[in-house]
Amino acid sequence: MLTSTRKKYDVFISFRGEDTRKNFTGKLHEALKKENIETYIDLYVKVGDEVGPMLIQAIHESQISVIVFSKNFVTSKWCLEELLHILECRKHHGQVVLPFYYETDPSNIVGLGKGSYEKAFARYERELMNNQCDDLTNPGKVSKWKAALVEVAAISARDSRHYSDDSQFIQCIVKDVLQTLSRLYPNELRDLIQIDEKGEEVENYLKKVPRIGIWGMDGLGKTTIARQMFSKHFMHFDSSCFLESISQGLKEFGLPYLRDKLLNDLLKQKIITSDFHGISGKRVFIVLDDVDNGMQLDYLCGELNDLAPNSRIIITTKNRDTLNGRVDEIYEVEKWKFKESLELFCLAAFKQKHPKVGYERLSERAVACARGVPLALKVLGSHLHSRNLEFWEFELNYLDSKGESLCEIQDMLRVSYNGLKAPEKEMFLDIAFFFKDENKDFVTSILDACGFDATSGIHILKDKALITISNDNKIQMHDLHQKLAFDIVQYKKDQRRRDPRKCSRLRDIEEVCGLLKNNKGTHNKIEGITFDLTQKVDLHIQDDTFNLITKLRFLRLHVPLGKKRLTNLYHPDQGIMPFCDKLRYLEWYGYPSKSLPQPFCAELLVEIRLPHSHVEHLWYGIQELVNLEGIDLTECKQLVELPDLSKATRLKWLFLSGCESLSEVHPSTFHNDTLVTLLLDRCKKLENLVCEKHLTSLKNIDVNGCSSLIEFSLSSDSIEGLDLSNTMVKTLHPSIGRMSNFSWLNLQGLRLQNVPKELSHLRSLTQLWISNCSVVTKSKLEEIFECHNGLESLLKTLVLKDCCNLFELPTNIDSLSFLYELRLDGSNVKMLPTNIKYLSNLTILSLNNCKMLVSLPQLPEHIKELRAENCTSLVEVSTLKTMSKHRNGDEKYISFKNGKMLESNELSLNRITEDTILVIKSVALYNVLVDKRCSEIHSYNYDSVVVCLPGSRIPSQLKYKTSDSKLTIGFSDIYYSLGFIFAVVVSPSSGMKNERGSGAKIQCKCYREDGSQVGVSSEWHNEVITNLDMDHVFVWYDPYRIGIIQYISEGNVSFEFNVTNDSEEQDCFLSVKGCGICPIYTSEFLSLLDMLHLDKDVESCMRRNIQC
Repeated sequence: MLTSTRKKYDVFISFRGEDTRKNFTGKLHEALKKENIETYIDLYVKVGDEVGPMLIQAIHESQISVIVFSKNFVTSKWCLEELLHILECRKHHGQVVLPFYYETDPSNIVGLGKGSYEKAFARYERELMNNQCDDLTNPGKVSKWKAALVEVAAISARDSRHYSDDSQFIQCIVKDVLQTLSRLYPNELRDLIQIDEKGEEVENYLKKVPRIGIWGMDGLGKTTIARQMFSKHFMHFDSSCFLESISQGLKEFGLPYLRDKLLNDLLKQKIITSDFHGISGKRVFIVLDDVDNGMQLDYLCGELNDLAPNSRIIITTKNRDTLNGRVDEIYEVEKWKFKESLELFCLAAFKQKHPKVGYERLSERAVACARGVPLALKVLGSHLHSRNLEFWEFELNYLDSKGESLCEIQDMLRVSYNGLKAPEKEMFLDIAFFFKDENKDFVTSILDACGFDATSGIHILKDKALITISNDNKIQMHDLHQKLAFDIVQYKKDQRRRDPRKCSRLRDIEEVCGLLKNNKGTHNKIEGITFDLTQKVDLHIQDDTFNLITKLRFLRLHVPLGKKRLTNLYHPDQGIMPFCDKLRYLEWYGYPSKSLPQPFCAELLVEIRLPHSHVEHLWYGIQELVNLEGIDLTECKQLVELPDLSKATRLKWLFLSGCESLSEVHPSTFHNDTLVTLLLDRCKKLENLVCEKHLTSLKNIDVNGCSSLIEFSLSSDSIEGLDLSNTMVKTLHPSIGRMSNFSWLNLQGLRLQNVPKELSHLRSLTQLWISNCSVVTKSKLEEIFECHNGLESLLKTLVLKDCCNLFELPTNIDSLSFLYELRLDGSNVKMLPTNIKYLSNLTILSLNNCKMLVSLPQLPEHIKELRAENCTSLVEVSTLKTMSKHRNGDEKYISFKNGKMLESNELSLNRITEDTILVIKSVALYNVLVDKRCSEIHSYNYDSVVVCLPGSRIPSQLKYKTSDSKLTIGFSDIYYSLGFIFAVVVSPSSGMKNERGSGAKIQCKCYREDGSQVGVSSEWHNEVITNLDMDHVFVWYDPYRIGIIQYISEGNVSFEFNVTNDSEEQDCFLSVKGCGICPIYTSEFLSLLDMLHLDKDVESCMRRNIQC
């Protein structure tokens, strides 16, 4: 049976109008609409309508609720009521909830913060006490609001304070929504299709076994069934990944790239090492689509045996042998039965589940022709849609005449192709050969330049089910459609293979190599050539090869992202003869000549891409460049000049990264003010970049690493940031003050003669980096903070690194109310002002290598990362208890590495140790909420803690300790625990430092009594250890390990600590001198709650969760 699951709205936005309607939420709404996301926002409500009932109805009719928590969110009872209804839909109807925090701290919403949240609930409590409550404010309702806030606080969310500006934050929100919608409504299911009967058996397997294989021939819907299962269940797992079209991805990118992509999606962050430690013990849902053989499968997921028992993996393949011995159940996808085939066909042909009157018999004939293959049913139905009876009769008679040969699905697909007009046929072939999985806008521009009406053509191909458009705007095509295109171009009607010189398009390795090597006569058929230079073959190019291809529109000799060129290219020393004048796209990785062949006609070209080439210049003189949109000359190290680009009236981007011989940018580059992106990083001979007029289009510019750049005088209304680090600029031109959208500025490594006064004009600045600047002083900073109108309210990141004359911060630093990250590494500060504790948004504080730092005052309560490494004079730390305020899904990092004076101050060191243990236990307490609601809140929201302290003593608070590297605990002692605190003393070898760049890793492995390992290793942090001057204690909290260990039913459990190098061998520079373990028990939390001073209702909620 086929059913629809699409709701009226994709997204419902819940927000506090007075905070965000006119600025942030309005912009977010526009951004969602721009992506064609159907969004409900209360701007739609007409005057006089009842807001409450309409909003409640809209919530129920939405697939996703986006909640924008702002400063005054809880001051609105309606916002809180909306929240209750949203969470009700989440619980009972599977609605996806995406919370986002706009200029407010996440911890505020559970009553731990200050300000409007605390005041709002205090007001509600007063109303209850004074009997002033209305219909909404009653004791039960207030408690529900608080419980709802606690629940939503446990959902992983983005925080606007982590982003440079609103536009960047909005882009990330839109990306999250699109990704969620792509999972809920994958393209295969967007035509109101849900294959209930087909998925029912797979659904039953999912309930019973961890690994399921889906096997069957092409076109039967293996991927569609897998997507249906994924879209239905992914939100119930900690992490998920749908890795599609693996066989194709293998050819383009290779297995290591696919493995890294799998890890990226599962870990929700950029990976550091290609292993699965980070997801050990997590509940994950993985789909590996279109796997060709067992080797691929073993490489991609051979290490996933340590996932949580209720994880699930689905594998689709055409090859049953791939699944043998690797999955628990195999579901064979069979051809569709007549009834369901008819429904699918009718949906494509009539947009309803049954035939139109008069078409019943013809519909049955069509279904019979399709032989129960879903893809054929959909393509044939789309082909016959809106056609008259005579057309149906003609087409079906043709199909009937094919007889048994119709068993080949290509014959069915060809019918749809034959129904296209000539331009659409050409565009279909171009997409199949050159543009599959390319951005739709890019494809449209190339096809338009070829004389097609690309917008209309792509729409027709989509309507005919020959292509689809992904949620990220890429053109996709089924492998069978692509094979059809290849056959059309490569084979004659009698199925004999054509001579490559008679083909309109070439991509086969042997054919391309043969044509280019044995080039004879004019080739007036070939319009496009694409060749992957990662193939290990010899490619011979004759001097007249491309000159003889008189209709060549598209030439691409490329190296896919992440791969290396392996093709040996042989070419004439004197260069090649000119290309034909019909060329629209030219890409040649490693182009061997000093210039493009002369005369060179670029009039029709849309893009020129010659990365890693030997060109010194492109052409001489002025060219008509009316279609040119972009030039890529990345890593062309011999390039000495750019041509005159004054006629390039549509030029949008220019990539010149790594052009080490380029000394200037031609003034005509900015003539038309159309350029959006200009990349000049690592152009080592570039001395100046000057444009006298103020630009409007230029948005992205990069001059990082231009080590000879002395003069920079360029401004634009659209530039959002500028990186001048590693240049020779000493004075910023006054024009920098005209950058009205400037949000970040990197001045690291500049020998500035003065802190530029123009900073005071950058009203939107949120991130500022300065380093090695001797003129940065306390008084200079004080002046900037005072005179800068707006800086004090917007700045989020401030880096003042290696500023030798900065001995103290100004006291007015507390005016930086939104400061999120403060880095003073290498400066000479002796102490921090005590009012730093009032920087309520400060989360990251780095003081590494501050050799003169003596003491630390009380820090803000939301610090999650404190680095004070190599602070050799540090002797006093006030308290770290403020860090016990939890955050969602964060890792708290505390390091006092190589703190020599701190080790000698036993009192201060003991206090730090006690405080860190409190921080760890408070984090474990928070994780109870996640653990107790594992079906709704996932373990990627777990907090974790890592600590590095000078010294050689295991903390006294740890229950189990030894001077060895291994200890054993009875299983009964840990069964009821909720996590472990690990500690290990690491000592550097006498007289030696661990200075290798690779460093060492600290691990703890767990073993059963029989010696078999339990799960994977638990590691101290995800970074390596280097440069230890003394003994150190490394402490960390592992919230995942206990979930695996509890599957051991009896006996003892052994824990072994070791330090390994990058080869996973015992490190010869560092050794273990002792270790300790402390299980954390529920009983400890009850007394811990009294120490944290939580809101009464929040505390009650936590007590219930602990005890249930």
